[in-house]
Amino acid sequence: MYRYNSVSTQNLFRSLGLPVRGDRALPISAAFPMPPPLRCLIADDDPSSQDVLSKYVDRHADLDALGACEDGIEAANILRKKEVDLILLDVEMPEMSGLELVESLSDPPAIVMVTGHEEYAVEAFEVDVVDYLVKPVRYARFLMAIERVSERLDPDGASHDEPAPPAVEETAAEEKTESPHLADTSAENVFLKDGRRLIRVSLEDIQWIKAQGDYMLVQAESDRYMINSTMKELEDKLPSNQFVRVHRSHIVRIDQVKDIEDTTLIIDGKMLPIGPSYQDDLIEHIQML
Repeated sequence: MYRYNSVSTQNLFRSLGLPVRGDRALPISAAFPMPPPLRCLIADDDPSSQDVLSKYVDRHADLDALGACEDGIEAANILRKKEVDLILLDVEMPEMSGLELVESLSDPPAIVMVTGHEEYAVEAFEVDVVDYLVKPVRYARFLMAIERVSERLDPDGASHDEPAPPAVEETAAEEKTESPHLADTSAENVFLKDGRRLIRVSLEDIQWIKAQGDYMLVQAESDRYMINSTMKELEDKLPSNQFVRVHRSHIVRIDQVKDIEDTTLIIDGKMLPIGPSYQDDLIEHIQML
């Protein structure tokens, strides 16, 4: 039978930089304390969606359920009275919509939008939500959203030079060279798959592309589109002599860039970040005198 040796254990803990008190080694949890659970509020006027989200929250060890409400006004009152880390927020609610609620908050908690309509994705990401879930919400997709919330709220969990985009999964699926969301028609045009529609867009009109949750926001001169794709797919598909990746979450059209300074560039008055690891590639793509 193995005999416990407290001296050996103390020496091992000391060599690993773990705490020792008196003649005994402290538990690992003393060295690596677990963060407190995220206080989570659900705001959704759909009873079936409320039930599903409540079950998901109760099942997650890192979440502390604060309850559920049915409209934006009730949610706003709760936010004034309680400390909330995360709100699962329906877009369409009576009296005050989810988007209106977010816009009314001076210091909002982390927001995960929940809706049955994909067309609200652009508006949702304009108010800086962490993620965007489409009903019916699958548990695996819910877990992914909570992971992104944790990364957003953890100041030490991600690079400050290049903040990770909310929802781009760079998986084996990215190795595909053909993307169903960006179909070639000629050297000058592409078709963007926006929901069920295929929309013809001139490559010259595309200004920049940004990762937004499970979607990519394509900003054109005349409009903007949300497509379900990945940065890798678009980077591989777009002509490299016209587009360059400048950040983990941004691709820009080279001839749209008006100004570059340190870690930012300007396109049509919009300031976009340049990641340190992408600076050299950007410089190679621009013509300098």
